[in-house]
Amino acid sequence: METSAKPGSSMETATAGSAAPAVAAGPAAVPLSAIDIPPGAAPGADPADRVFLLDYVAEIEIGAYASEQGVRQRLGFDVVLEVARNTAHVDDRVERVINYDDIVQAITALGEGPRINLLETFAERLAEAVLVDPRARRAHVRIAKLDRLPGEARLGVEITRSRRPESNERVWALATEIR
Repeated sequence: METSAKPGSSMETATAGSAAPAVAAGPAAVPLSAIDIPPGAAPGADPADRVFLLDYVAEIEIGAYASEQGVRQRLGFDVVLEVARNTAHVDDRVERVINYDDIVQAITALGEGPRINLLETFAERLAEAVLVDPRARRAHVRIAKLDRLPGEARLGVEITRSRRPESNERVWALATEIR
C-alpha cells in the first residue's frame, strides 16, 4: 500500500470553540464544529478536543465491481476523533495524547489485510479501530475514491460513530485483529 499526504495537509489537535477548520476542502466540506458535542450530551457540557488526520492518501485494492478487482485505487481519508480532554500541557508528554500514527497504522492495516469490497465496510472497520483507545469518544470518518470519476469529482462515504459503554468489550476484541 502506498500512502501520502497532500501538501498543506494536517495532523493536529483542535479544540472546540476555536476557529474550526473544515474536515475536507470543497463544497462538501464539513466544519469541525458540526461534530462538536455527541447527541445526548448535556447542554453546556465541555466541548470535545479533537485529533485529526486530513487529506491522507493511500493506494488500496478495494471495490465490488469486476473492473476494480486486482487494481489499486487512490483513496482520500479524513478522520476526526473527538477525545477526552488531554492533559499533555501538564508535562508535555506524548503518552498523554492519542498518537496520530495510530490512525495511519489502522488505515495501513486495513488496506494490507483481507480484501474489502466496500468503502462503507472500510469506514466502519476504521472507526472501530480508532475508537479502541479509551480516550477516543467519537470518530468521524470520510473516505473518497479520488480517481473513479472524471476531473475533480469524488465519490465516497462519510460516517460518525460514538463509543458506547456497552460496545467497549466488542471494540477491545476487534483491536487485537487490527494491531
